[in-house]
Amino acid sequence: MLLKLRIENLALIDELEWSLVPGLNVLTGETGAGKSIVIDSLKLLAGEKALPSFLKNKDKTGIVEGEFQLSGECGKRVVSLLQERGIEELDSPFFILRREIRPTGTSRQFINGNLIPLSLLKEVGENLIDVLGPHDHQSLFDKKNQQKLLDSYGHLEEELLRLKNLYENYQGLLRKKESFSLEELLKKKQHLNRKLLEIEAANLVPGEDEEIEKKLNLARSSWKIYDCIAEIRSILSQNNPSILSSLSSLHRLLCTVEKFDPSLGSQAVSLEQSANRDLLELDRLIEDYFSRIEINPEELEKLEQRKNFLENLKRKFALNIDGILQFKNQLIHELEHAEEEENLIASLSLKENQLKEELLKEASLLSAKRKQTAEKLTLSIQMVLKSLGFAQSDFLIRVEKKDTISPTGQDDIEFLFSPNPGMPLKPLKEIASSGEAARVMLALKTVLTAADPIPILVFDEIDANIGGEIAWKVSSLLKELSTRHQVLCITHLPSMAAGGDAHFKVVKELAENSTRVFLKEIVAEDRLREIARMLGGINEESVRLAQRLLLCAAGKKENSSIPS
Repeated sequence: MLLKLRIENLALIDELEWSLVPGLNVLTGETGAGKSIVIDSLKLLAGEKALPSFLKNKDKTGIVEGEFQLSGECGKRVVSLLQERGIEELDSPFFILRREIRPTGTSRQFINGNLIPLSLLKEVGENLIDVLGPHDHQSLFDKKNQQKLLDSYGHLEEELLRLKNLYENYQGLLRKKESFSLEELLKKKQHLNRKLLEIEAANLVPGEDEEIEKKLNLARSSWKIYDCIAEIRSILSQNNPSILSSLSSLHRLLCTVEKFDPSLGSQAVSLEQSANRDLLELDRLIEDYFSRIEINPEELEKLEQRKNFLENLKRKFALNIDGILQFKNQLIHELEHAEEEENLIASLSLKENQLKEELLKEASLLSAKRKQTAEKLTLSIQMVLKSLGFAQSDFLIRVEKKDTISPTGQDDIEFLFSPNPGMPLKPLKEIASSGEAARVMLALKTVLTAADPIPILVFDEIDANIGGEIAWKVSSLLKELSTRHQVLCITHLPSMAAGGDAHFKVVKELAENSTRVFLKEIVAEDRLREIARMLGGINEESVRLAQRLLLCAAGKKENSSIPS
């Protein structure tokens, strides 16, 4: 609740301090006295735009300051909101909102002395104060708030929690699934498979390139060896004459010499015979080697082709054979991982379908309960509206299915109203008459009072174009509403003024060169005289009627209808 409001240098106010009470606070005063300044100040505390024209003294800063006491759901929400923004100083249920409007047109706002952005002040203000008057933003005009109130009225918290958990799980699964791209994964698998198949088709063997190089060197030298050995064979035994055939001639000649000169011939024959034996051994060795020489042009060509293939493969992968074989193992590992990812995506897709089905089912159940709640709430509001003078009005809570789903379901919820027969149902924000709008808000607030968490309700011009029994009913509803909310009501109707738990009068004083507005609580005789004034002027009859109104409002007469 609002404990105290302080205003300084705004409009006609030099300085004003207002201490409020729980329940119903009524403000009265003559037309033009400045009652609207108080409402405007509350709007500034709720985050509305500040203009330099608000200032009384254009060279001084204007100040609006409110001291609040938090409790219940509202207190929890405001504390949570502030903690999210790093303000942890709310260790008690009391806190102060302060707004400063500078002559330059800029403003600063504070919570417990902490400088805060205007956006945060608006968020806090939306949770604290609801101003119901002409052209004001009212929380019940907001479709999101209408949905919240409908759900709260229907006690659908458990259903909403289940839906919210399902939605968060579903969105989390979608985010996880989106982190994988099946298209990219399939492209990657195709690329890996192509490389792996290429390597596997090569049938690589560790160290194969080195072994092929050795074989190639040997194969390339085989022709040279063959030519050399063939020529050696020719020299030794194939030519005519050959060395061996020449040795036979030499042997014959030496034998002839030996006959004539044994001293030379004997030694020479011995050496010739030794040379002949060595050459014959050499001939056998050469013949044996020659018989084992293999010349295979096709094998050489195969080795050359294999070498070229391996060299191209090494260039392509920028690795040697052992490196390519290691890369093959890496490809196999990556393919296995890709298979796991593909299986995971398939699993996530299956889980996505299951969760989506559960989510839509839960949203459908919530929607059905909302429609039931809407029918019940509609009837209750229609009854209150009739008591407020809308005998021919129509009210409807529309619950329609949307194409999209959110944590709060799949419903588009809107409160619709038609004040007169033949007029189409329209959203609440399109109600043209401010008096009608205020009474519709009163009806909604009265029925939804237990579901509405906003603690401070401000009614401005709720008494426009009403009187008699309807005025008395409005007063009764305001009083009833004030048992669950702190209510501030600006009124021109004496029956409403009489129902207040506290009555404050706005007074405007005119001096030579200035106008001053101040606010005072009136009790006893002063209150009686103010209500008498509101009845048409202070006289004996109006004072007597004012007494009867106060007695009725206090519940001291059995008949609670407006006194005659």
